[in-house]
Amino acid sequence: MLQSKTGEFALFIDESGSPKLNPKDETKYFALGGVLLEREDESVVESAILAFKARWNIDPCIPLHGNEIRSKKKNFAWLGKCSEQEKHQFILDLTETLTSLPIVVHACVVSRTGYLSRYFDRYGAETWEMMKSAFTILIERSAKYAGKHDGSIMFYYEEAGKKEDKLIKHYFNELRSSGHPFDPFNAAQYAPLAGDELSQCLRGIEGKKKDNPILQVADLCLYPVARGMDNPSDQAYLALKEKNLLVDTKLESEEIKLLGIKYYCFDHLL
Repeated sequence: MLQSKTGEFALFIDESGSPKLNPKDETKYFALGGVLLEREDESVVESAILAFKARWNIDPCIPLHGNEIRSKKKNFAWLGKCSEQEKHQFILDLTETLTSLPIVVHACVVSRTGYLSRYFDRYGAETWEMMKSAFTILIERSAKYAGKHDGSIMFYYEEAGKKEDKLIKHYFNELRSSGHPFDPFNAAQYAPLAGDELSQCLRGIEGKKKDNPILQVADLCLYPVARGMDNPSDQAYLALKEKNLLVDTKLESEEIKLLGIKYYCFDHLL
C-alpha cells in the first residue's frame, strides 16, 4: 500500500469519452480519472517519461497521446510504418515504463446509457452534467484515500479553455466548501466526507498544459480503466491490474465501495 512520507499527494486528471447529455451521442461512456502519487515522486515519473521518449527519438514536447498512439496518426503516424516487431517493442516498452511508475490509478467511469436512463428521462434539461457527477465522485474518493494516509491532496487537470477551466474550479470550490451535492439518503451508503473534512484535505486545483508528463500518464492509464467494465481482458487494463496499480488493489475489500474506482450507472451490465 502506498505510504506517504510527506503526507502530500497529487492527482493528475484526464477525461475520456463524452460527457454530453445528448441521447443521440453514441459514445458508450464518460470517464474522469488519472494517476495519484506522492508529491515527492513527481520528478521520478517525469524523468521516466522523458527517458522513454529519448529511447524512441520522440521530441520531449510531443505528448504521449493515447488516441494518436492507438490510431497511429498525427504525431505517431510513424508507428504505422514500423514493422510488427517494432510496434510490439514500442508498446511493450511503453507498458513496462508505465507499470514501473510509483502511481495509483483512480477513476469514475459513467455509463452514458445507464446515466441517461436513470436521470435524463426523469429530470430532462435539469439533469446534471456527467462531468459534475464524475468529478464530485472522483475528488471525494481521492480525498478519502489521502485522508486514509493522514495526508492532503492537490489536483491537476489539463487546461481546455477559460469556460471549461472555470467550471472545473467551480465544482471543486463548491465541493470543498459545501460537501457533496448528492441526495444525503442515497449517498449515505458510501460514507461521504463532510464539507469540513474536505476543506481540510483538499489543498487546491490547478490547470496544466497537455505536454505535462504526468498528465500524459493519466491519459494513457485512464483509457483502459474506462473500458474495464466492457473489456476486462484489455491488455493495458490487465497490465495495470497485475502490477497492483489500480486503487482497488490498495484497499481492503470493504473499502472498495467507498474509496475505489467507481463504475457509475452500469446496472444494465451487472
